[in-house]
Amino acid sequence: MPSHLKELVRARMEKTGESYQQALRHIRAQEERAASEPSTSRPDDKTVRSRTVADTAFSIAVVRAEEEGRPEGERLFTDPYASAFATAGAHAAESTQRFLDLPFFRDAVRLRTRFLDDCVRDGLAAGLDQVVLLGAGFDARGLRMKEIEARGARVFEVDTPYQLERKRRALASAGVKLPARIAYVPFDFETPDLDAELAGALEIAGFEPRVGAMFVWEGVIGYVDDAVIDQSLRFMATAGGPRSRVAFTFADEAHLGTETMVVRTKRCGFTSLEAVAGDALWRRYLPGEPPPTAWVTKVGLATV
Repeated sequence: MPSHLKELVRARMEKTGESYQQALRHIRAQEERAASEPSTSRPDDKTVRSRTVADTAFSIAVVRAEEEGRPEGERLFTDPYASAFATAGAHAAESTQRFLDLPFFRDAVRLRTRFLDDCVRDGLAAGLDQVVLLGAGFDARGLRMKEIEARGARVFEVDTPYQLERKRRALASAGVKLPARIAYVPFDFETPDLDAELAGALEIAGFEPRVGAMFVWEGVIGYVDDAVIDQSLRFMATAGGPRSRVAFTFADEAHLGTETMVVRTKRCGFTSLEAVAGDALWRRYLPGEPPPTAWVTKVGLATV
């Protein structure tokens, strides 16, 4: 399978909870449609891909905004800021709806959000005072999680300048002012020297290397290749140092021909990994039995 196709299939599996075969069929159909369309003048491929990936954040924001409408006893988390991001995504309504219509999509987002929140809480309780949202998107944990404020932890939100500016505008339109504890770190993830440049960007923003950090890496792995996955994991283990943790999302590895996540995280500098499939998350946080394909979605917590 061509490497670009593997990346797209992995991304769709992570986002939708579909099986390998289902995701592959959808991706191939999309490529066939794109090939049949007449070519026109357009932005470069890197820009188009980056902004298309960025737009997927609107579907996540919609699900998180819906959580606020659930009875208090049924909510897995609270996110009063998500509606501001969902409203800002009117231009991407069609693609957003396609994700929302997918089976298990909403529940997968709800479950992974709750799991990652719990990981952040545990990291703070263990004494970590730095939270790094790597590929932050419209993640509002720095604003909505009271435990972060109570701990006095710093939050570093790393994403492309384009995405962070959209995030800033959406919050400003909603009358939300960022507290001093949150720092935006604009960064081009396709830079060839990711380790050194990202370390420098974080340190300029006030990050203290190798004193411990809680990294959140949500919805990113599916959009990058194996080399970038390894590079990012090594960076987090090295920059964070002892006691650091990374909570992240990924899809089933078995159909994609890659090594297991246990092997990968250990090779990149982590000493332990807790990996939980979507069906186990369902049984942890929701009543009843999960859908048959829930297992495809996975989350992990790796510790240095």
